[in-house]
Amino acid sequence: MPRSFDAVIVGGGHNGLTTANYLAMGGMRVCVLEQRDVVGGAAVSEEFHPGYRNSLASYVVSLLRPEVVRDLELERYGYQPILLENSLYLDSAGDYLLLNGDEQHDRAEYQRFSDVDYDAMEAFEESIDTVGGLLAKQWLKTPPKIHGGGLGDLLEALKLGLDAYRLSENERWRLLQFFIGAPQSIIDRWFESPKVKAMVAAHIMPANYAPLTQPGASLAMLHHAVGEIAGRKGAWGIVRGGMGAITQAMAASARDKGVEIRTGAAVEKILVENGGACGVLLADGERINAPVIAANTDPKRTFLTLLGEEHLPDSFGRDIKAFRQESASLRMNLALRGLPEFAALPGSDAGPQHRASITLIESMEHLDQAYRSSRAGIPADPPIIEAIIPSTMDDSLTDAPGTHVMSLLCKYMPYDLADGAHWDDRKPQVVKAILDHVTKFIPNLPDILVASQCLTPLDLERTFGMTRGDICHGRLEPDQLYSARPHPQAAQYATPMPGLYLCGSGAHPGGGVTGAPGHNAAQRILRDRR
Repeated sequence: MPRSFDAVIVGGGHNGLTTANYLAMGGMRVCVLEQRDVVGGAAVSEEFHPGYRNSLASYVVSLLRPEVVRDLELERYGYQPILLENSLYLDSAGDYLLLNGDEQHDRAEYQRFSDVDYDAMEAFEESIDTVGGLLAKQWLKTPPKIHGGGLGDLLEALKLGLDAYRLSENERWRLLQFFIGAPQSIIDRWFESPKVKAMVAAHIMPANYAPLTQPGASLAMLHHAVGEIAGRKGAWGIVRGGMGAITQAMAASARDKGVEIRTGAAVEKILVENGGACGVLLADGERINAPVIAANTDPKRTFLTLLGEEHLPDSFGRDIKAFRQESASLRMNLALRGLPEFAALPGSDAGPQHRASITLIESMEHLDQAYRSSRAGIPADPPIIEAIIPSTMDDSLTDAPGTHVMSLLCKYMPYDLADGAHWDDRKPQVVKAILDHVTKFIPNLPDILVASQCLTPLDLERTFGMTRGDICHGRLEPDQLYSARPHPQAAQYATPMPGLYLCGSGAHPGGGVTGAPGHNAAQRILRDRR
């Protein structure tokens, strides 16, 4: 006899766990099904080499909604964020910017490259805060329907329009620039120094697989600028114990509410009877019934693989096939027997350069070249790399004193390789190229490197079920956001299939460890069941 629940959550990532918590708080009997042997999706901490643990995929926190942290009591269950107080930008010529938020210090850093860019950055960040704040107000709201909605949809659209109207004329102009302007034109408008321009370019294109000349591609920067850590807006941090501490806290909170969480439970099919979703079929043949299925999986996997096109309206299926999913991201974790020593900032003791978000980028031209190379199926060489050394702030990640772990996010690594090459064959070559490049900045890396772990775009797909390795479940571009994410008929979390809901990052507001899609999906489900 199949087991039955009020709701089944497909995928135990952070959004799925968020949905489960809120549904349980609403009195529903909930079961979370996770294919891996640990919950957390891409927000997990694992030992990747004996004595060395790290965040496996997602590795920094900022966007997690304070409301979710509060409602799920995550701090009670072990969530401890640690602020990244410094930012370090390096190029292979030895130039660097080391910023810590202190005006006198940072102004002096900028003035090594420009007399005006510090003030320009202050004004730019103020504009980002204002415009990004408008968008952030929408994160925990269901987007209004583009057409065919009711009074509630009309009121929400009017509220958004009113919020935009309340912006100053200059702020509305900046908002329009982010929606329709190309990143390169925005950067050139604000800044003069090539070094500062490269720094901004690295942040204006986070995980978005697009060129600097693409209109609207700057929206990803707004998306990533609305977070906060310890009340500091726009700040980023790590979590003690790694990102898995977030999802383990969510899981513990859910279990205390009566949620059943099953690992090693891969969903093979979403079942349909009498025109609506009615349950799931697991890979081992077990059936679980529920009138509500909330999919934490990405849109393509949800609709095309688990549900099946035969259950979708023709136009909807075609549009989901055309939904752009690919972030061209590669993750590496390094096990180190000692502290990295930067050529530009030597020092054998941990300093601000180690307790920083670290970006390796040469120039805006480097970013453009990396994009073009990737689009041709060739991994960027040299890659653009974002990195942190979390063990300098969290000693729980390694067993032996003096040892460290380092996280690398390498951008512009295509899912499809040129000439039909396979990632499993190319991985050793790409890993060597990445490590050789990092060694230019950290000369002692070969001496301290114990082991490395690499997750290619294909590995990200195979390990976490993210189609084409897209860490955002869909690109963050104007026609794939808000009331169009992932489709106008599924942007309110309910889908054309009755009983099936989206609760993952493929729904509004998009990627990152936010908890927002999970929160919003749960509110929609609870409203529908009243």
